Amino acid sequence: MPEFSQSQISLARLSRLMAWFSAAGFVLVPAIIAVIFLYPDQSAALMFKLDHLGVPLDSSVPFAYRVAALICALIPAAFTMWALWSLRTLFLHYAQGDVFSRAAFSALNHVAIALFAGVIMGFVMQAPISAILSWHLGAGHRAISLGFGSGDISTLFIAGVVLVIARVMAEARRVADENESFV
Repeated sequence: MPEFSQSQISLARLSRLMAWFSAAGFVLVPAIIAVIFLYPDQSAALMFKLDHLGVPLDSSVPFAYRVAALICALIPAAFTMWALWSLRTLFLHYAQGDVFSRAAFSALNHVAIALFAGVIMGFVMQAPISAILSWHLGAGHRAISLGFGSGDISTLFIAGVVLVIARVMAEARRVADENESFV
């Protein structure tokens, strides 16, 4: 049986914990978004907030419109879920000591791609969400909003960092494999 160093054991524990948090986020993100749209007045007390909504979301918006807006909001949420599931996969690889495998690199790449796509789809979906939520107000009172904030910029920057780190790790693995073949 191989012996593991204290740092390997710590990495495995932390990775399992982070895999659990990622799985919890995978479930909670769409659930919270659904609660915000389906029960806006009740969720306001919980201080759940969606960025860049642009129009008020409360029980005065007809239920059918809130459901339609929810469907639009779940599109960028699906990318967040993909990122969280990919993180879970990555952390489970790390927990098993599988740090530099192609599967770990792939999971890390998926995180970056999902983060990029989630920001883009979040921006794109703002227009239909705001239009749907204001449609019941009638002509002259409908709104279409778009917004791009510092949170979006931060997420794009983090996605870029993750992508570069994944590429650096893949290159390091390739060089290590190449050097190993010479010996």
